[in-house]
Amino acid sequence: MSAITLTAFTGEQPRVIPRLLPNTAAQSAYDVRLDDGALTPTRKSVQITALGSSAYKTIYRHQGEWLAWDNVVDAVPGPVADDRLYYTGDGAPKIRASGNTYGLTVPRPTAAPVATASGTGAGDIVTRVYVYTWVTSFGEESEPSDASNAMDWQPGQTVTLSGFSAVPGDRAITSQRIYRSQTGQSGTYFYFIAERNASSADFVDNVAVDAFQEALPSADWNAPVDTLVGLTAMPNGMMAAFSGRDLYFCEPFQPHAWPEKYALRTDYDIVGLGAIGTALIIMTTGNPYLATGSSPDTMQMVKLEANWPCINQRGIVDLGTVIAYPSNEGLVAAYADGSINLVSGNLFNRDDWLALSPSTIVAGQMSGRYVMFYDTKDYAGNVVAGALSIDISGTPFIVRTAERATAVFYEIESGALYFLRHGESNVYRLDAPEGPRNMMYWESKEFVLSAPENFGAILVDALFELTGDEQQNIDSEIATIIAANDALIAAGPIGGEMNGAPLNTYLHAGDMLTPLPTATGGSQVAGSGSTGTLNVVVKAGGKQVANVTRTGKAARLVGGFKSRSWSVAVSGDVRIDRIALAKSMDELRSLPA
Repeated sequence: MSAITLTAFTGEQPRVIPRLLPNTAAQSAYDVRLDDGALTPTRKSVQITALGSSAYKTIYRHQGEWLAWDNVVDAVPGPVADDRLYYTGDGAPKIRASGNTYGLTVPRPTAAPVATASGTGAGDIVTRVYVYTWVTSFGEESEPSDASNAMDWQPGQTVTLSGFSAVPGDRAITSQRIYRSQTGQSGTYFYFIAERNASSADFVDNVAVDAFQEALPSADWNAPVDTLVGLTAMPNGMMAAFSGRDLYFCEPFQPHAWPEKYALRTDYDIVGLGAIGTALIIMTTGNPYLATGSSPDTMQMVKLEANWPCINQRGIVDLGTVIAYPSNEGLVAAYADGSINLVSGNLFNRDDWLALSPSTIVAGQMSGRYVMFYDTKDYAGNVVAGALSIDISGTPFIVRTAERATAVFYEIESGALYFLRHGESNVYRLDAPEGPRNMMYWESKEFVLSAPENFGAILVDALFELTGDEQQNIDSEIATIIAANDALIAAGPIGGEMNGAPLNTYLHAGDMLTPLPTATGGSQVAGSGSTGTLNVVVKAGGKQVANVTRTGKAARLVGGFKSRSWSVAVSGDVRIDRIALAKSMDELRSLPA
């Protein structure tokens, strides 16, 4: 083997072990990244909005408005109208429409109507029974009332209905529908005869015998149970949710109706749900399940033979073609065909995974990758916190950042992952396109040769130039940091004074001020013409043998020794397209451009 080429870094396993690191300023300056294509720095988070509290556990943006809850809430847009948002987890299930919030349940009429015939009739005697329903301004229809008394009617008579219950005042109920029994070849059923403004006043039925219309649709509907959680949208107007071990489905395109006849039951308590097309992954405290079907009445559920319980609802992420969730053994990926894999096996052993406290992580997605924010303590009581972005689509790899979050929201329209930063009431976008470059750190796998060799030359191809937008982003960031630091200084103290903070709160000679971004040589980036920084470390036998900053041209490495194992580590904030090691300059020249 005469040369090692890490061109575009494709397929290289990251040698960096995702071990826990103290949450210090030094750590927060770096991320760990191995990317498909070029090795490219992530971008810094950019503040999007401010909320009222730093204690929210759920954030959500609906039609441009930011919503937040103190509880773990599952919110999904409705299948009926764009302005409606349905959610569970904040008490009983709710609907939000046009800025107003209501309980999802449409109250069922509490009193049966009383039917009374008057006048003289002639002809066949027909037994009639009546029910009625409430209808909201959103077109939602309640379950029917109890049936009225059965009464005999003859043509020529008039029927008066009385005893209607009072109109509920907290569910935007605007209408009342009245149904009458009708007997046909297939039996007796209730059919629509009239709709009026919601009222408890008497109603006179003078509708012709053959003037009835559609059948009562809500006869076997049920209101959602108050303990319903885990709301998940599915195709064909369906929604799924659960309570304990019971799995529920709404009536198609009727998210307020959850018929008990569709309910399924698992052997273990359900933790969360994830939909992939018409397949529903059900994660429990025991085995996961798979339910499939195109409508609620066709859903079939099977237990998956995998002993990987879900240990954290907030760690469940829908990645499109796969549902990822945390178990005690590692990160699990479940697919629509029922296959299920432990996808973190090449990245973590069990102890390293559990050290991240996966039962407390907050997870989301970005660019098809699983992003998990962890915040825990090591054996010595030191805070260890940050975020890992895990790619599970091919060869698994990790991107590490030091951001901490208490709530996340993924917006599919923009592909943005928003998070509520730990200890703040501000929402940021992770790896924001308009953000300046982060510093990154990456280390290749260890290349083990068949015999000891000495590599005497290296070539690093990198792109240093900043675009106009990038320079503007940096200038904007610096202006923001200066303004924030000025405010801290004015409010004082800033923790850097003598005895201004407990020991080890800040790095040596540090304080609570945010440092300005720096580039090569430590010069401030704004207005300096600097374009970034890069450092490449070559290791042989696990020990550093060279430190390279020259790019675009071949550079010589130290000689006088040989080693069987070689690796390369990179730190910087510029894009790197290739790193090539060779025994000589001639070998480097022979590599393809």
